[in-house]
Amino acid sequence: MGGTQNIGEASDNPVEINVTAMVDVIFCLCIFFMCSFHFKQLEGRIDAWMPKEDRGNQQGPPKGPIILEEIRIFMRWDAAAGATLRKVVKNDVSSDAELVDAVLAMKRDYEKAGKSVFPVIIDATPDVPWQEVVHVLDLCKGQKLSDIEFAEPMQYQGR
Repeated sequence: MGGTQNIGEASDNPVEINVTAMVDVIFCLCIFFMCSFHFKQLEGRIDAWMPKEDRGNQQGPPKGPIILEEIRIFMRWDAAAGATLRKVVKNDVSSDAELVDAVLAMKRDYEKAGKSVFPVIIDATPDVPWQEVVHVLDLCKGQKLSDIEFAEPMQYQGR
């Protein structure tokens, strides 16, 4: 091979491509697509419902959240008195009517909060006679309270 040839001379590449024209066409296509592209409008009208000037958006006095305590009936045997002491959450109850009223008051709080399922927990110490526990169970069933649970005895905080 007799002479010196540079890389890219006509003998090595029989087809000649004009790169300058190709770059010009690519730039024109980029400009065309950038100008024809429509962005989604980010700013616009936001619907808002503002309260009227003379009053707020709620009727009546402000309502606080309803705090729901579990309906737990504590039962403990008082050996000195020879009777069972009963307590609904924090209130001592001595009669069946007081017990039922306390449980129904807590039931109404659950209904006001929109809850239809709530357990009544009977928490009796092991020394309470079973007939007393069954009597409280019957009182709850008499008020159509069907979700009744028995709990492991907790520490009774009474007098």
